[in-house]
Amino acid sequence: MRKERRHATCVNHRVSKEIVSVAQRTGRGIAVEELGGIRERVRLRRDQRGTLSSWPFHQLGQHLVYKARKAGVPFLEVDAAYTSQRCPRCGHTERANRPDRDRFRCRRCGLAGLADVVAGVNVRDRARSAWVFVTAPASSP
Repeated sequence: MRKERRHATCVNHRVSKEIVSVAQRTGRGIAVEELGGIRERVRLRRDQRGTLSSWPFHQLGQHLVYKARKAGVPFLEVDAAYTSQRCPRCGHTERANRPDRDRFRCRRCGLAGLADVVAGVNVRDRARSAWVFVTAPASSP
């Protein structure tokens, strides 16, 4: 049990360090989906359940936060709702846009691609929109 926990912590450190270093080197920020409740939201095949339930997603998020802050890299968590069902081109959101786990195809405009890539584009777009509000100067009364 402890050996598995140490392994997961080590992997989380390496992954978060690489993400932050790429963001710092390229002059970009980091945007992730809020991962709270991921175990309840995701349905997996039986053989994948053990891997997901034992992986410390929250810990990965914590590592990203503190390493990004230490490196001066902007970091935002965005709402994950419908990121894999919304078309980034036309904005159409429908469950049928996602015919299966791996593919995305917009029923309105026909945009097609990998579902994870489309979700990533939507997370990026939400972060860009949120960043405007985070960095906007406070309005004076």
